[in-house]
Amino acid sequence: MKVITWNCNLNLIKKFEHIEKLRPDIVILQECEKLDQNYFPNSKYFWIGKNQKKGLGVLVFNSSAKIDQGFNQNLIYFLPINTDTINILGAWAYNHRASQRFGIEYQGNTSSALDYYETYLSYNDKVIFSGDLNNSVIWDEGNKENNFKNINSKLESLNFKSVYHLTSKENFGKETRGTLFHTKNEKKPYHIDYIYFKGLKLKDFNIGNYKDWIKYSDHVPLIASFET
Repeated sequence: MKVITWNCNLNLIKKFEHIEKLRPDIVILQECEKLDQNYFPNSKYFWIGKNQKKGLGVLVFNSSAKIDQGFNQNLIYFLPINTDTINILGAWAYNHRASQRFGIEYQGNTSSALDYYETYLSYNDKVIFSGDLNNSVIWDEGNKENNFKNINSKLESLNFKSVYHLTSKENFGKETRGTLFHTKNEKKPYHIDYIYFKGLKLKDFNIGNYKDWIKYSDHVPLIASFET
């Protein structure tokens, strides 16, 4: 089973062929447009957002899938999807900007999503939590609840592991591979996209090369393969 997360930076339909070539089973997409659920062949496309050109999407290929009944639309943006073999919590975290942009009833912190979906993440055996979290320990200040150190500690307490950090053996905040390149500048990398997993056996992991992907987005994809 191959899982990909990628912030496509708009216009997914013009870029999807580059993801399709990787033959994924699950794709978590940020900054993608709203499309019909059956738009892509042999797949289900789930999308949430306030702007029809720029939201969060989850693609599931060759499997039945549905949005979990516990979905909370006031969390911007976190989307729980149940499939035949695995459950997914896709993410595009707005953090503090959510309430500023959409209203005080909306929350965008990953810490808030983890609190709300703790049961969902705890009681399912095989789960992927993945996406653009717009966060890193390099920005942690004091002991704010949404500090990435606290987010990672919470996920570890729920038996999740970060694929990148498991395979690279690098510490959080010391990543040598960026996932976002600010203003598309190769010299301004940040590691803010993640694939966390539990209950699965990791087979392989790759992160997209800057030169291969920068023409399509300021983010590169993370690509993980698991035994089913």
